[in-house]
Amino acid sequence: MKNKTLLIAGNENSILTKRFKQLFVGKFDRIEITSGIKFDLKHIIGAFFKTKRLLKELKPDMIVLYQLNLTAFIVALAKKRSIPTLAVAIGSDVLVMPKRGFVFKAMLRYILKSSDAFNAVCPYLIEQMRQYAPKNANIVLANLGIELVKPATKENIVYSNRLHSPLYRIDDIIRAFANFVSKPEYVSWRLVVAANGREEELLSLVKELKIESKVSFVGWLSPEKNKEYYAKSKIYVSIPCSDGLPNSLMEAMSAECLTIVSDLPSYKGLIANGKNCLVVSDEEIAKADYIEKVLQMNEEELRLNNQQFLSEYADIETNRRKYWEIVDELLQPCS
Repeated sequence: MKNKTLLIAGNENSILTKRFKQLFVGKFDRIEITSGIKFDLKHIIGAFFKTKRLLKELKPDMIVLYQLNLTAFIVALAKKRSIPTLAVAIGSDVLVMPKRGFVFKAMLRYILKSSDAFNAVCPYLIEQMRQYAPKNANIVLANLGIELVKPATKENIVYSNRLHSPLYRIDDIIRAFANFVSKPEYVSWRLVVAANGREEELLSLVKELKIESKVSFVGWLSPEKNKEYYAKSKIYVSIPCSDGLPNSLMEAMSAECLTIVSDLPSYKGLIANGKNCLVVSDEEIAKADYIEKVLQMNEEELRLNNQQFLSEYADIETNRRKYWEIVDELLQPCS
């Protein structure tokens, strides 16, 4: 394929969008991510016309809507119907957005109606996406894949690197950790919280629980530093209220962390309690006594099960091949 241009509609500052872009390198001569446009309700009209100008300038042969949110909706409105379009669902876009009301549900339906190919990162998202996608849509299961993290000598660290919005329940992780280190046998453990948002609120909670010396807020980390924490942390915790199949979880598995996750529908058929990780219910999260339990699991069994899981779902080249096949199918008449 020669002289082909791909436009990815997504957050230009997101590491996930940048990694997604890399999956198409070698398939297109030019790959651009929507940039310099404020895709929010306040600037929706301006965003529409700026997108129109961007499309006129780039003349993309294909568009990918990476995350089916307001950005995807504006691009879907602005683009010509003749431009082949792939819609990619990654989690809250399909699981949460439609529940915000009729307008958001209608936006999602329009995005999918305007698309020609469909992708979701886990089986549960495929199931949910079918409620809004065109009838008999072929939804491909594929994700970003991950670069495996080589484990290092493990330290007594509980690691969390999800965003600090209420969705990810970092405050609940802090409470569970406080309960954990209150026991004499775990007094040497540390909690490392990466990413950002609500720092003042979370710091206040840490002070209230009197665990300031045991909790570190390390902010937004470079990929290298993030891998370093995966490698040396013994436990990884990710307990959002809603999610797809996060790369961070797979990266933690590859680093042989003992992983703790919330009981989400998106994990059904992929990972299982006691087989891949410790799955905790909302009731168990409220009790805040789950961190100790993951240390009682069979580490060798978890490691072997997760190696098999990662080879099936997280291999970068396998996922790249799936996306390239979608491109071939969409652009075949133009090749």
